[in-house]
Amino acid sequence: MQKENFKPNFLATGVGSIPLTDGQDALDLIWKSVPHAPHWPQLPRLGAESSFVGQYLNALIEIGIIGDVEVPKFQVDESDWVERLTVFYTLYLEAIEGDQQALERFGFSSQGGEGFEIFCRDLEQYGTRDAVILKGQLSGSLTLGMQITDKNRRSSYYDDTLRDILVKTLALHAEWQTKRLSNFGLPVLMMIDDPGLYGFGASTHITLKREQLIEELNSIVEGILRQGGIPGVHVCAGMDWTLLFDSKVQVVNFDAYDYMQSMMALAEPLNTFLARGGILSWGIVPTNPIAWEETAQNLKIRLENNIDELVKRGVDESLLRQQSMITPSCGTVTRLRR
Repeated sequence: MQKENFKPNFLATGVGSIPLTDGQDALDLIWKSVPHAPHWPQLPRLGAESSFVGQYLNALIEIGIIGDVEVPKFQVDESDWVERLTVFYTLYLEAIEGDQQALERFGFSSQGGEGFEIFCRDLEQYGTRDAVILKGQLSGSLTLGMQITDKNRRSSYYDDTLRDILVKTLALHAEWQTKRLSNFGLPVLMMIDDPGLYGFGASTHITLKREQLIEELNSIVEGILRQGGIPGVHVCAGMDWTLLFDSKVQVVNFDAYDYMQSMMALAEPLNTFLARGGILSWGIVPTNPIAWEETAQNLKIRLENNIDELVKRGVDESLLRQQSMITPSCGTVTRLRR
């Protein structure tokens, strides 16, 4: 995998979102909590441009592919829709071919990227300190495609053209973000937050196709790999994790507090994933109300018991311990500090 010497050994980092509105306060909290693997703070309480959906749509809104960031919809009814598509695909090709100005268009808006820019300015001013890796994040194409609609309020994911636009946009954003963070000289972990993947295999999402989902994930992952980053996926629910194991994803972040059984059932493919250098990122710290009732010692015991169960099922303990990370089970935006 990229950055072959990176063995996390239970390195701790965050998922992304922080329940604050002041970016510097949020970043100070991150440096205090996860100083060895800091991430930029997502600040969804600032509004739609900083939200899980709106944050990565800057290029599409500027071009007019998507309208209002408050209630994003594809503008397929506009009389110049074909012209707008032409502008988008031209910009995409220019970025893929190495045009830096074109790639910049796929970055954040000034408001949407507030937390990211605060992180970068902090690194420029104070350096990387005790960090051994930097973490970034973006939303995944399935989750965004399910939430952004077309003219008939149908999920845009089910339209081939609209889905393709989203995947290409996210791939270039992932590349842009990875490139920016790589400037600071440390390995970059870039996580794709795509909780909608839990729907694969469910009776409510029978039209989701395994090969298509893997292809779309790989398209975004390739944007990260082009800049030497370490690509991962976060899903805060139970799912068929072999979908991720069989992709180019190198880090799998799962909710190990509430959905451990979904991983227990896949010990053999998990072992294969670890053997090829994959990293298992344990979301062992709950972010629902029960968090206030837990202690660090209880969570440590819970984690060790889960490791023991996986080892009993045939997972290589040495690999598992070397190639594990620790995170919250999901973002912390809903958990205000007491």
